[in-house]
Amino acid sequence: MKKILLRLSALLFVATVGLVGCSTGDTSESGEVAPSESITETENTDVSAQQLEFQQELVASGMTLEDAGALIEATGYTWRVGSIDGQEQVVTMDYRMDRLTLSTQDNIVVEAFWG
Repeated sequence: MKKILLRLSALLFVATVGLVGCSTGDTSESGEVAPSESITETENTDVSAQQLEFQQELVASGMTLEDAGALIEATGYTWRVGSIDGQEQVVTMDYRMDRLTLSTQDNIVVEAFWG
């Protein structure tokens, strides 16, 4: 019985440490994560001028999500959907310089950012 309690305690400890490691200090009472103020679009030096131009043209073109996805892939980049009609989607927190995160409104891409 002691071994079982010891194993359960160890498992609980590992789970707690894992959850604490995933949390941030920038959460509101509703649990929403506040955007980072350390990097802005203009300060992001990981993205080339060509990528910024591509991003701006993609949004300005008013493409559907399907057309934008096809264009992004044909250009050699990857993409994901960050929000649909204002509803935030679950995305990973990893940063990838070759990936665009898209926001859509009525299936039209209205925002895109690298990362």
